[in-house]
Amino acid sequence: MKTKLAGIFTAFICLAMVTGAFAATPNNGMILHTTKTIKLESNPSTGYHWVAKYNKSQVKLVKESFKAYNSKLVGSPGINTFVFNGVKGSKIILKYIRSGDAKPLKTVTYTL
Repeated sequence: MKTKLAGIFTAFICLAMVTGAFAATPNNGMILHTTKTIKLESNPSTGYHWVAKYNKSQVKLVKESFKAYNSKLVGSPGINTFVFNGVKGSKIILKYIRSGDAKPLKTVTYTL
């Protein structure tokens, strides 16, 4: 009888531990942060530039940089690099627009 009770008790404890492990998974209310690097072609000499729109309470722009394909050529196109950190699943919208224009030339959407 004691052996059966000990076996049932052990099974109960194991089941409780497994259930507790699943309850602690990240999808149960825990906020996950992630980092995303986005690289986009651009040519600032044309007046166009990338503008990022995002929820500032969930996403932070960590770094933004531009590297020309040919640094010796004035007006050379290149790559804009954006590094974002924030809550996984947050949306980032980037618009390639010229100052004074109402509509962007390009719009891209990313998810962290």
